[in-house]
Amino acid sequence: MVLRWTAESTGESIVDIVLSLNEQAQKLHGQEVATASYSHVKPSLTSFDQIGRKIEEVEKEIRELEGHPGRYLRSMVNAYRYFGRSLQGDDLPYAELIANIQELPSTLISEETISQQKQLVEEGLTNLGYKGTLKEKAAKWHEDTLIPPEEVTTVAESMKEKSKVGTLSRVIALPEEDGIDYIKSIRGVFWSGYSKYTGDYRGNLTFNIDRPWTEPVLAQIMTHEAYPGHQAFYCRWDYLYQQGKLPIEASYYLINSPTNALFEGGPESALHFLGWDRDEQETEGITSEQKQQYKLARDYIDMQRMFMTNACYLFNTGEMTKEEAIHYMVNDGYMTEIEAANCFRFFSDPIQKTYYPSYYYGRWMVGKAYDAVAKDKRTEFFADLYDVPHTTNTFIDAVSRITGEQFQPFEQVKTGKENIIL
Repeated sequence: MVLRWTAESTGESIVDIVLSLNEQAQKLHGQEVATASYSHVKPSLTSFDQIGRKIEEVEKEIRELEGHPGRYLRSMVNAYRYFGRSLQGDDLPYAELIANIQELPSTLISEETISQQKQLVEEGLTNLGYKGTLKEKAAKWHEDTLIPPEEVTTVAESMKEKSKVGTLSRVIALPEEDGIDYIKSIRGVFWSGYSKYTGDYRGNLTFNIDRPWTEPVLAQIMTHEAYPGHQAFYCRWDYLYQQGKLPIEASYYLINSPTNALFEGGPESALHFLGWDRDEQETEGITSEQKQQYKLARDYIDMQRMFMTNACYLFNTGEMTKEEAIHYMVNDGYMTEIEAANCFRFFSDPIQKTYYPSYYYGRWMVGKAYDAVAKDKRTEFFADLYDVPHTTNTFIDAVSRITGEQFQPFEQVKTGKENIIL
């Protein structure tokens, strides 16, 4: 049985648009943007003109659709149009693209916010006994926890089962058929880790060993890519669709849509969901020392991401050159040359440039939401995060409903332009 929010022809047209945008992205840039699709629908629109006409048809059908389905679909269809325009090279302001594709802010993260994050990192390093400047402490911490490239996949494998057990007991249920068939390494790519969903509740993971890996950072990325991160999301959605509990209108994942901040924000908070960074949580096989390390790693990644997101914004608004962006990330953002160069390749990519902000703002939104929800309402929170199709704005409203207070995750986003020295 297929769950539908709209007429059969409308629902299938929505999936057709998504999969046809995917074909155009592959044709133009060799990239897959529909990274999962659970229905029988196949792409049939062979040009942007055909996609545009189909979007207009769908818009007419959903214009009066009420409630959550109407809000969700009108936002999604608006994003299809803007993503299509971006793929065609239309000269649109970066902030307009981010607002319409992802429903996210597009500005600089302030020096005040960055300074507060630095303090968290410094405290974590000091508590572990490191001395010197922040850069000196961080360098020694990295040295002490570094993993040889040839051991990255082995260490990742050792984390897989623990994180799945924690996911099933603390976060969501998954079908028995769920699993990761292999974890492998790769070189020459700009991303750090990649979760590929292969269907039938199975997936594979790949880690980029050009970049340096430490055990505490790998734990963050492993839980992001696997459990309760991307593999859990992909598998759960597939299961819900097959059970008639996920509508065909949301039976896919599309890079560059208003769902991105949830899809990245959930995995960015995945280790936190497991309680691997909190002493008050009983967690199987994770020591207090590891929890201290994992908390520090999360704070450190968040600090780096602030500089990376600022560099993304400044480059894509024409306020920084490539050289300036890399210099800023290395000298201010505590990154290696390899990490900064890979990050630049990521956010300067014609497709990923409008996706990249979902990591930081998604982490901010979902992480704050989880911490705002009372413990006795976490089941309800996870049901909304994993089981209900949401855009950024509908998720914010859902969290407000669960907490009984207005949830404003981006309220403290301030401009810090005057603090960026080129």
